[in-house]
Amino acid sequence: MSIKPPGRYTAAGVVTAVAALVPSLAHADVVIGPRFSYFFDNSNLRTSSIEGGQVEEGGLIDQQALELAQDLFPGEVDFRSQQDGTGILAEQIAIPMVGAMINFGDDRDRFTITGMYGEGSGGIEQTIAISRRLAIQNDTATDFGNALATGEFDYNRYDLEVTWQRRTSERFAFFAGARYERLERSGPIAFNFNTTFNVDNLLGTRLAEAFGQDPPPPLVPEETPPQMLRESATQETFSIRAGVTAFVPFSETGTAFFNGMVHASYQPDFRTRTSVVQPDGTLAPPFVDRSGEEASFGPDIAVGAQFALSDSIALDVRYRAVLFFPLSGENNFSDARVNHGVNIGVSFRL
Repeated sequence: MSIKPPGRYTAAGVVTAVAALVPSLAHADVVIGPRFSYFFDNSNLRTSSIEGGQVEEGGLIDQQALELAQDLFPGEVDFRSQQDGTGILAEQIAIPMVGAMINFGDDRDRFTITGMYGEGSGGIEQTIAISRRLAIQNDTATDFGNALATGEFDYNRYDLEVTWQRRTSERFAFFAGARYERLERSGPIAFNFNTTFNVDNLLGTRLAEAFGQDPPPPLVPEETPPQMLRESATQETFSIRAGVTAFVPFSETGTAFFNGMVHASYQPDFRTRTSVVQPDGTLAPPFVDRSGEEASFGPDIAVGAQFALSDSIALDVRYRAVLFFPLSGENNFSDARVNHGVNIGVSFRL
């Protein structure tokens, strides 16, 4: 059962509501403001979790006919089927995001809560090369096939982050926090599979000969319409992070800054639900693939500048990049997930 996501602007609404309450609850210096970002995610481009060369169960063959041949020719039937390679063609997921921030505290300790939401879309093509080989006594047949899945997905992304900053001087501070990210996708998939039929033809011919029958007409490859599918999935990430921030004033109103942090993250096991679109347009009961659990770590780096527009208004512009190097799960250590983007915010001091 999938978890029901919060309303689209719930995170931003909570931040705004807290901002309204904080001044009445504490004598803290409070800053609020909208936040905008253009965010990129390469989750759909990672390929190390897709194993190449593995043997395919069943092997896209008439299993009963194969078992019959094995009974008729004991020890003289060998069948193998495997994936020979996989390729993915897609762009990074691009998601414009909007939200709000509240920052409160004093000159020494500052706490920030940020909530963001965004929507995006993108296509992806995945190609799988498949081969199979059948040997019956001295006869051998080999087939080569190709599976192509083309998807068009809509994405929803939610971010909620809480941070604490302790300033040790005018130019240096320690930084720590926690972050929750949720990426949802859904959309249609067109699936095509094409192969030669040398293996099927050999199997049919040898079985016909064994029973004294005429061989069946040979199967000939022909173009078939794609099978339409519908897929949905949700990916969640929980992170803790810590590091330092450096400030460098470069004008009377401008200050450059650098945030350098290290994060430890956990991505729970998630489910991908895929349903076949039936001829009448309804969806068949979904089949569920469980995958994706991953522990990771990596750098979380941001560089930017803040400009004081007045005594109570400031403009914040930054570029942030987060790399997730897997420590466990299906992906290789070198196949990192990368989140990055430009962030712009206006801050109002209450």
